[in-house]
Amino acid sequence: MGSTKKGLKRNNHTVPRSYLERFAGEHMQVSRLRLEDGVCKREPIKRSTVIRDFYLMETAAGQWSDAAEDAFGLIENDGIQAIREVADEGRWPLPAEHRAALAAWVALQYVRVPAIRQGGDEVADFMLKLSVAVNGKPRIRQVLTERLGRPPTAEEVEESWARLTDFDSYKVKQHPNRHLKLISDLGPKAAGHFYACAWWICRIQDQVLLTADCPVVLVPRAGSEDDGVGLATAQMFLVPLDRRVGLVIQNVPGPDRELPASAEIAQTFNQQIVLNAHRSVFHHPDDQPLEGLHIPGVRVNEISVGGDPRDFLSPDGWRGGQS
Repeated sequence: MGSTKKGLKRNNHTVPRSYLERFAGEHMQVSRLRLEDGVCKREPIKRSTVIRDFYLMETAAGQWSDAAEDAFGLIENDGIQAIREVADEGRWPLPAEHRAALAAWVALQYVRVPAIRQGGDEVADFMLKLSVAVNGKPRIRQVLTERLGRPPTAEEVEESWARLTDFDSYKVKQHPNRHLKLISDLGPKAAGHFYACAWWICRIQDQVLLTADCPVVLVPRAGSEDDGVGLATAQMFLVPLDRRVGLVIQNVPGPDRELPASAEIAQTFNQQIVLNAHRSVFHHPDDQPLEGLHIPGVRVNEISVGGDPRDFLSPDGWRGGQS
């Protein structure tokens, strides 16, 4: 698929290196907690959150392109400058230009991460298997006829049916372009949404913040934790900007505020970040922000699609009224 990848930016940070620097210690290292096994070790940020070819896109001409990385870089540069205004220079509230840059940065960090891609893959996987189950062998026969240019034999249909209904034997993954299109479509909308909300800043004094491979946390409203959460339904959004600065975006318009420093806020911030992490949590090597937190394992799934395609298996095809 596609052409050569020679000369392209292939070691892609899914969380910006310029952001991870704000949690790094000597020699630009962070402590990384792996949720899969609970091991916490130091690593250089040049290796943190790097996934090979994650943001390469395939053009209509079948060529591989790293244009997405270039576009992300512009947003990252403007966003990190806005973070410096807040964290290093103590400026608050931000002027409109820097507010817009930080809103775009937060939106990008929300949609670019592997957890979002995995969620899209899970939806695609469920929908394909549901289609196989519901449409049965008639649809397989039709697809094979189109592919082979002739009617398939009964054995070919049975073989395809057996293979495609062995749902545990395969997983559907979308083309990476699907995630990149989502970033392109949803990113600006999310940025506009964040920009219009009330922003509260919290400067931490006696505690420190950590971050994760999903650095933007959507906090559900009380009582709705099991219903899923999105931009429209979240109560608020939490973003650790720095070891000492946390951004709380309320999901309503209103004036910006500066919250008093609080150990309780820092603890709540860190717990939410850890619970929202996909695979890894990061913190400064000299800090101990994990003490007293509940550390979960790795989430098996990013979304809950509900139901099992096996419940709809119908070799002859699903018909209305069939039970």
